[in-house]
Amino acid sequence: MQKILTKSEILDYSKKGIRQIPMEEIPLMTDLAREELNRLGMEIVLTDRGTASAPIPAVPAPAQAAPAAVPGSTGGGYGGAAVYEGGLGKPLFKEVIRSVRKLVGTFIGTPHPVMTEYVGHLGFDFVCIDSEHNAIHLETLQKMLQSLSHTPTYGMVRIPTLSYEMVTGALDIGADALLIPQIRTVEDIVRLKSYSQYPPVGRRGVGPSRLWEYGDSIGKLGEAGDINRTTNIVIQLETVSAVENIDGILEESAGFVDMFFIGPGDLSMDMGIFGQFSNPKLVDTIMYLREKTNAAGKRLGIFAGNFQAAKSWFDKGFDMVIINSELALLGTAVSQEMPGLRAAIGEKQ
Repeated sequence: MQKILTKSEILDYSKKGIRQIPMEEIPLMTDLAREELNRLGMEIVLTDRGTASAPIPAVPAPAQAAPAAVPGSTGGGYGGAAVYEGGLGKPLFKEVIRSVRKLVGTFIGTPHPVMTEYVGHLGFDFVCIDSEHNAIHLETLQKMLQSLSHTPTYGMVRIPTLSYEMVTGALDIGADALLIPQIRTVEDIVRLKSYSQYPPVGRRGVGPSRLWEYGDSIGKLGEAGDINRTTNIVIQLETVSAVENIDGILEESAGFVDMFFIGPGDLSMDMGIFGQFSNPKLVDTIMYLREKTNAAGKRLGIFAGNFQAAKSWFDKGFDMVIINSELALLGTAVSQEMPGLRAAIGEKQ
């Protein structure tokens, strides 16, 4: 499998004084990784595949100046003591979500950090904490996101409503991405851009939140570059109105929306054919959205009820799948095994 080189890995090479990165083949690179490679004057050097090549001399990298602190600050408020790169050396989720990598996640409905921490060790690329359909509020959301910090898994949040409070609140507590439900019109996208993006693109407020290490790394917002680089937006397409307005939604989403996501359940409900997932009308509509998003250069995810359905969607060209929820997966495992155990001990169900 072709290697994906991320910005964080390039920074690691730079810190070790390596200016020429040895690779057996040209790697895939995210846009942020490519920009960092050029900014630091580094290059990729190919080695002979399968043979021991002579080590490439490490050329000391120029000293990197620390982010400037805000005058009068000593950290813990509006300081510049740290640089946000993602927990445990993980690349920013924006780099992952914009790469060619296929992503697998699951919904979390249990409002407790133990569940997110546990599921975070099961091999998913991300979990999506579902506060749309569960009583999970910002304080609990933050604890759940914190519990993912020491796992390899990212934390997406599906917010319950398109409001300034929910969008900015979920971003400030450190959500790696937001899944925005019930998008119907271009006007919804305009509001979303306003709420989620820092000025001058939007009107999102700036503060010493968990996202910016409670102020220690907030100085990064004063540097040149993409000040919205930590903001990842995934738009859910789940209504007939969204399908009818897809061209305008895609046009207005350019530049700040990273991925789209189809909710077949809600879409089938809105079409009047709830749960008829093999109905040609629903299937054709889903593939129509696939063609539209693909033509616009956008990646697309979808919900899958189980792992076999997830494989089928990947075979159809989808880029991300959210496989049911942690409770549904638990229920499936128990319901499959319990009849055999009951029969083994001579009981009938």
